[in-house]
Amino acid sequence: MIRRSWMVLVGALAASTAGCSASSEFMRPVAAPQPVKPASESAVVVFVRPSGFGGALKQTILDGKGRFLGEALPSSRFSVSMPPGEHTFIVWAENTGAVKASLAAGKVYFVEVALSMGAFSARADLVPINPGSEAWSKLDGWLAETEPFTPDEPGGQAYLAERKEDVDERIRRAKEHLANYDAGELAEHTLGPGDGK
Repeated sequence: MIRRSWMVLVGALAASTAGCSASSEFMRPVAAPQPVKPASESAVVVFVRPSGFGGALKQTILDGKGRFLGEALPSSRFSVSMPPGEHTFIVWAENTGAVKASLAAGKVYFVEVALSMGAFSARADLVPINPGSEAWSKLDGWLAETEPFTPDEPGGQAYLAERKEDVDERIRRAKEHLANYDAGELAEHTLGPGDGK
């Protein structure tokens, strides 16, 4: 019986990585992408999901105040304008992952949406892309190879408003994770002012 359950699980995960591809009613393809440039009084954060792993899955990204930022689709990216200062970014999947960010005006920052095998579905993590990191050296290729989208923030926000208790629970879990990280783990989940372009 246990073996059979594992076979069903492995089959479901395999199906999620091939065949159908996720879509989102809250993300719009960008027909003619332009270079990302923040206004002088704001920052821009680019969330990039370079992999097609878990192709049938999408991950909702929100901030620590419950603002809908977008949904990460396979091999895609999207950009969000943010005020400078302190922020928390949260990914909503089977698990809850979070990143602390301190953003400077006039800068562009990058965060990888990384998927891995979970117990019943793919797990997601947000990984800051810092200068000098391995991901930083891959960033230009990722940006060239991923499809750009733009979020329908009002539509996504209305969806989150319908699930307020779930959103509050995700925010609580994100704060708990960040509070329980040791110094090394917290550094791996922190985006600093100097990490932008």
